[in-house]
Amino acid sequence: MRIYVNEKKVRFRSRVGTIASLIGLVVLVAGMIITLRIQPGSPDYPFWIAVAMGALVVGFFAAQIGNYNIRHFARKPRFDQMLDRALKGFDDKYEIYHWLLPADHVLLGPAGLYVFVLRDTRDPVQATGARWRQPFSLRRLLGLFGQEGLGDPVREALSEAERLEKWIRQVLPDVDVDIQPVVYFVEPVPIERDAPTVPPILPKELKKFLRSRAKESRLPDTVRKRLSEAFRKRAEKLMGENGQT
Repeated sequence: MRIYVNEKKVRFRSRVGTIASLIGLVVLVAGMIITLRIQPGSPDYPFWIAVAMGALVVGFFAAQIGNYNIRHFARKPRFDQMLDRALKGFDDKYEIYHWLLPADHVLLGPAGLYVFVLRDTRDPVQATGARWRQPFSLRRLLGLFGQEGLGDPVREALSEAERLEKWIRQVLPDVDVDIQPVVYFVEPVPIERDAPTVPPILPKELKKFLRSRAKESRLPDTVRKRLSEAFRKRAEKLMGENGQT
């Protein structure tokens, strides 16, 4: 399998994560120090309390930004690398692009064209139609800085597929291809499926899912090659030859 990664974006976002986390920590500590040192009843008390509260809010959001970027771009293995490992074994007719196309994670191959939205969670997921949810979990609440929420992966996956489809129509107006959005969980997690709008896929299910799709509706080689050429041209503009592994 051919893997194309926007390493420039990975490095930049990794630095953003480190800097934002440091800023968040410094501002949070400053806010706590101000809170502890200000004397109730002093003339400036309301002012410094407002400053302390503002510092705590700014520090919290900076820390969250840092945490998100570190988890997605600095941790080893990264989420995209975990997806690549799950796809290991497919031949060079399969190509995956990370942060190089209008959708973040795109797989092209004989099994079709896929847009992946990645999620990392340990708590059970109820995938019902387009409305997915997770039951309340004290662990998730206490792990606010360590684990992301589920969010709205269906809406995100459909939106990314739509952006990619719009771009393909612009560069290859005569090519008609079905883009299949997928929500991929990078770690095993219990999932209750009730006619989900977008398939939720676990690591152990991924290869079987793609192979079954290839049997049902195989992407013609002529279409795959034209898409591959267009994708690689865009990737080369962003990364040159340094983005392929």
